[in-house]
Amino acid sequence: MWSLAQVRNRLILSARMVIADHWPRPGRRDWCPICHCSWMCEPTVIAYAYLRLVGQHQWIPPGSRPSDT
Repeated sequence: MWSLAQVRNRLILSARMVIADHWPRPGRRDWCPICHCSWMCEPTVIAYAYLRLVGQHQWIPPGSRPSDT
């Protein structure tokens, strides 16, 4: 059985994976590559809502930060 901390950490990881998958690519900064709609798409909004709830809302996928390029 998982502890509450393990569940919380797993949900944070899952939200971050959703954001990374739906993050716009360099060629099209305003477009979700998964949903094929304007960004921020609904899955990204929901993932950020969860991260905001647990105090992790300023997360940006690695490689997407200006200093990473």
